[in-house]
Amino acid sequence: MKKILFVLVIIIPFLCVAQKQANIWYFANHAGLDFNSCTPVALTNGKNSGLEGSSTICDTLGQLLFYTNSDTVWNKNHVAMSNGNLVASNGTISQVLIIPQPSSQNIFYIITSQIQGQGTLTLQYHTINMSLNSGLGGVVNKNNTITTTTITEQMAATYHHNGVDIWFVVHEYNGSNNFLSYLVTSSGISSSPVVSSVGPNILPCSSGFNARGELQFSPNGQKIAFNNNGIGTNLNSDYLCLFDFDNNTGIISNSINLPYERGGYGLSFSPDNTKLYCATWKAFSFSTTDSNKVYQFDISSNDSLIISSTKTILYSIPITAYAFGTLTLGPDGKVYVAQSNSNYLGVINSPNVGGTGCNFNSNGIYLGGQTMGEGLNNYILYQNYCTTMGIEQVKANSSYLLAYPNPFAEGVTIKYFVPEGTSNAQILFYDALGRQIKTVDIITKGAGSLNVYANDLTNGIYSYTLVIDGRIIDTKKMVKQQ
Repeated sequence: MKKILFVLVIIIPFLCVAQKQANIWYFANHAGLDFNSCTPVALTNGKNSGLEGSSTICDTLGQLLFYTNSDTVWNKNHVAMSNGNLVASNGTISQVLIIPQPSSQNIFYIITSQIQGQGTLTLQYHTINMSLNSGLGGVVNKNNTITTTTITEQMAATYHHNGVDIWFVVHEYNGSNNFLSYLVTSSGISSSPVVSSVGPNILPCSSGFNARGELQFSPNGQKIAFNNNGIGTNLNSDYLCLFDFDNNTGIISNSINLPYERGGYGLSFSPDNTKLYCATWKAFSFSTTDSNKVYQFDISSNDSLIISSTKTILYSIPITAYAFGTLTLGPDGKVYVAQSNSNYLGVINSPNVGGTGCNFNSNGIYLGGQTMGEGLNNYILYQNYCTTMGIEQVKANSSYLLAYPNPFAEGVTIKYFVPEGTSNAQILFYDALGRQIKTVDIITKGAGSLNVYANDLTNGIYSYTLVIDGRIIDTKKMVKQQ
């Protein structure tokens, strides 16, 4: 029993760390959001004047540490960090990324890429030490070349299968179909990537426009999507593909080509990993009568024909109005949509729901008078999300979510409570590494119970989570032992 309790003490802090480091966003045109109360609050004091890629990181309590647009690093006081001028991109790189060094509280890496597959920039890392300057941090070294291979602007990260180390992935340009997966450990960034030659060869187009776009992981780290911002005069400059990702080996496989809308840019998965959202920014050589769009695929079948048949246009607007940029899954489990030249962020309120029932609102969040660019926040996605739903009902009902007996040997009963008016509810089960191992749909409303048999479970700690209408309401622990 003492051994089990010891493991529990180790796991809980890790889960907490992973859930608040993206609670504040600063992004294009001095805009931002604070998710610490779960309901996002607009921030207007950011210094980022860039239009596209941005990344922000907080401490384990959700308090701002620093943010960047790849050009400059700003500390929590919104002052350029010591030695904090990085690459000269004018804020036009699609994605930049902050990665915490595993097993360290103070060391972080900023990863920057090449502008539109051209110029002298390369894939680089820059190291931040937050113990410097009385906790305001400083850039201790910068402009370290990771590879001289020509790459696109896209990059994304996810946790390794061990739940500690981190993978980040980029893609080669100039006719290559190579993905490069780099492992980040407590020792630093691997010098040799895992190379996966899969999917279409990315053929260059005019000015390298299709080196722009997004690369995104699913929250569970098992899928990865990739698109390119093609141009109107080149029908072969767009790509939209879905792949499997092995977060143990870093290998990318099983390419699925998806029917895209031309000029693709933004990508996001739903919290439950079953939907893929896409958006367009038709920036070059398109007709003024054309439209920018937000659309959805149901990817749960993992079958290319079935996935293609589920394509649903959620919103369309003339390109003369505004473009859609980054799509980002927020700490609250909603997908946020950058809308350039708008004072509002679009919001997909129920992204686990298929079709138009996902509830896209183009006037979702007012930015407090700031005008949006194309970029939001790039970060390692959460797997559990905050909620403001049904809080009073939760407090009033002591049997909202409870397992007994706990610890258990052969089986366990889960008691739950689902409020009236709920559209759909599930209980999700995870192992100690955060891997989802079982999903049970809850049909009835009110109080109920679920029997779970433990024949196929090894001894150890598990978590179980009640999800109501796409929102995580409660998460508890249970222990299996002989």
